[in-house]
Amino acid sequence: MSLTAPHKQITLEEFDTTLKSSYVEVSSSSLGGKVVSTSDDFFASKDNLIKPGPSISMKGQFGPNGALYDGWESRRHNPTFDWAIIKLATPSTSISYVDIDTSHFSGNEAPQSQIFALSQSSFPLTTEETALSQPTPNTKGWTEILPVVDLGPNSRHIFEVNEHGKKGTWAWVMVRMIPDGGMARFRAYGLPTPPAQPDSLPENYRSLEPIDLVSPLIGGRIISCSDANFSPPQNLLLPGRGFDMSDGWETRRSQHNRGKYHPTDGALKGQERKEWVIVKLGVEGVISHIEVDTAFHPGNYPVACTIEATLSTSDSDLSSAQWTEIVSKKPLGPHRQHYFDIERTIEDKRVWTHVRYTIYPDGGSKRLRVFGYPLSPQSAPLTPASTLSPEITLPVLPLTYEAFKPFGQVIQGWSFPSSAPKGVAVTTANQGTATKFHRVGKIKESYPEGVGKEGGVTVGSVKASNRLDIAEGAKIKVELLERHAYTTQAFIPLNRRAGSSPPGSFIVVAALNGTDDKPDLKTIRAFLATAAQGVSFDAGIWHHSLLTVGGDLDYAVIERGTPDPSIKAYVEKVQPSITTYLQIPPYPAATNIGASTPKGLLESSDSSSTGILSSILNTTSLLGGAGSSIKPTLITPENFAPFGQIITSSPSSTHTDSESSPDGKTVKHNALSSTISTYPEESGAVTAISVFRATEKIGLERGKTFDVRFMERHQYTSQTFLPMGKAEWSGKSEEALPAGGEFLVIVAENGPDDKPDPATIKSFILPPDMGLTYAPGVWHHPVLILDATVDLACIETQISTGVHDSDIRDCELISWEGDEVFGQVAVPEHAL
Repeated sequence: MSLTAPHKQITLEEFDTTLKSSYVEVSSSSLGGKVVSTSDDFFASKDNLIKPGPSISMKGQFGPNGALYDGWESRRHNPTFDWAIIKLATPSTSISYVDIDTSHFSGNEAPQSQIFALSQSSFPLTTEETALSQPTPNTKGWTEILPVVDLGPNSRHIFEVNEHGKKGTWAWVMVRMIPDGGMARFRAYGLPTPPAQPDSLPENYRSLEPIDLVSPLIGGRIISCSDANFSPPQNLLLPGRGFDMSDGWETRRSQHNRGKYHPTDGALKGQERKEWVIVKLGVEGVISHIEVDTAFHPGNYPVACTIEATLSTSDSDLSSAQWTEIVSKKPLGPHRQHYFDIERTIEDKRVWTHVRYTIYPDGGSKRLRVFGYPLSPQSAPLTPASTLSPEITLPVLPLTYEAFKPFGQVIQGWSFPSSAPKGVAVTTANQGTATKFHRVGKIKESYPEGVGKEGGVTVGSVKASNRLDIAEGAKIKVELLERHAYTTQAFIPLNRRAGSSPPGSFIVVAALNGTDDKPDLKTIRAFLATAAQGVSFDAGIWHHSLLTVGGDLDYAVIERGTPDPSIKAYVEKVQPSITTYLQIPPYPAATNIGASTPKGLLESSDSSSTGILSSILNTTSLLGGAGSSIKPTLITPENFAPFGQIITSSPSSTHTDSESSPDGKTVKHNALSSTISTYPEESGAVTAISVFRATEKIGLERGKTFDVRFMERHQYTSQTFLPMGKAEWSGKSEEALPAGGEFLVIVAENGPDDKPDPATIKSFILPPDMGLTYAPGVWHHPVLILDATVDLACIETQISTGVHDSDIRDCELISWEGDEVFGQVAVPEHAL
């Protein structure tokens, strides 16, 4: 349908500075727009038409068809017009303005253009067949929203469309070039149709999946920002996680005592350095939680952020708005998604229209998501709540290092060394086969003299059965919180043997201590940890007992216990003073983790395995030195006893220090190994948990002989290695490492020359679900991993922080060169 209607050309300055921020670029490929068909794009592709960035000059470049252009260009001599049909990013939107850009086309630009729009109702997609089809220029229902307009060379042309465009609910637009030529970019600006806005929410609304209230696909848009020197804030609302540093929001460096913070001339002299952006929600609603993503900003991410919100009747003038802090100042880290629950003092079902994202002091952010539930502003409370609600429902959010920082540390490896949290030193270790993340977890204890078991901090294990299936989510009540006033307590999920069922996950609930020496429920938070993440609770932090969900898990536990674990000095338990629930989101177990590697020929899963390979693996040659190879033995607490201890959830029957939960679903084995340090007190050595991301060593292959060229010992410290679990929360966490991974252990006794004795060399296979502790002074080969990369949590005492060269007391390393080797190991052909 063609209608004669008035149109208006807008100046670039008016549009870019005043009008643009009130609309969404609904045609952009960055939001999902797509050029589905065209009459001709012989010289330059139709797909360039809706690219997000400005057109670039390709002057002087030629291809087989002629000169190259960053735009859409058709052949010459069309007697009528050329056309391109664009599927908009949203199936229902108004259109108010179009930007027709002929940049870099001069002499071959389209002389004129005309724009039509088509609604979804005019082209219904009711079957699979029609869903795969697209409208054509002959489809009935096309409506003219911009009549024929003149275009000029190498310039942008902004037009206000007619009332049909502004009042429609469009899914496609058709752009005509009359009669032919080139067009660099086409951009349609409108307001997507928002989702339905109810007048009330059900009592169980938190069990419903929230939506991103600032998504541009429902009308969310940037209102203003303090600075956009490197990249614009509009990128914050784009789908996905982007592709590099360019498609986020990045400010200039707000240098101390310079620029706007200059002590005498600066507009913000004396104020805390910060930058901000204000976002209008696509639809008014209740905010559940916030996601801040710093992907591809490994060295220029903000130090911290806050989130404020307001309810305003004004679309853009917020000069008199009253802002409420819904997320207090939180630290941020590099190249990761952060998830923040709103403050407990925010009353339930409070409605907002805008949020202000403030970063300190400056930097780059990739994405901002504001998750919540549409709700009419008429439902908003008139005044903010001053006290906690009579009931708390905690959203269980993905566990991240920064969000958990008030309560302790997250123990995990990262895919990129630059993703490590600020302050965590990262070095290359083990002859280039591992990346070491130093001291990611604390180990401290401060029991009064005479209280606590001898031997200090120990490593035990927990075998935990699934307590709750959460594939469809769940809501449960928090019955008890506990604290360990004198010791940190770390839980680290162990890896699984090939062929095992997929791992579960675990829920972490934590709160700070209040002024009444009870849990401060204003600070209580809940997280879901994957099997690839451990946590270390600081001493005195209130937390829920181990809560394994979605599958079984085995853990290592690091703490200092007491002769009687039921006494208050070890653990104190209380009921929350306010009824508290956990709203757990759906979390299906990753079926490809721990199950893709063949189990091999050994069928038994305990330390006394029998099978076809058992006679091979349990027969160890004691002949050392070059010219003879030894065959690894399956490790057991007994055969490894001269060198250290084993951590397993199925210890031998002689281990009696165990306890079980009343329902029998959780069994804890205490003090399987000891953490020992004999460093002089003045050395400044620190006991902590590090993580090695250990890869396979070149030259170490199954079925072949491995030359042993390195041996090391740690005279002053024990050293514990715990193979960590492998899992991910798809789209919300680090990607899971490939399944599998066994530890090839090589040890030797000390010889009369105070060097490792080649006649005593022994080798063991440590299964993926077991850890080990080398006793102080034991000679061993640096970590050797078979089959797949493994994250190893390492408990050790060191002087070195990883930032500076290691202290010579931390590790003594010996190497052999050329034809000389310390020994040879016949690597088994099969995994256990």
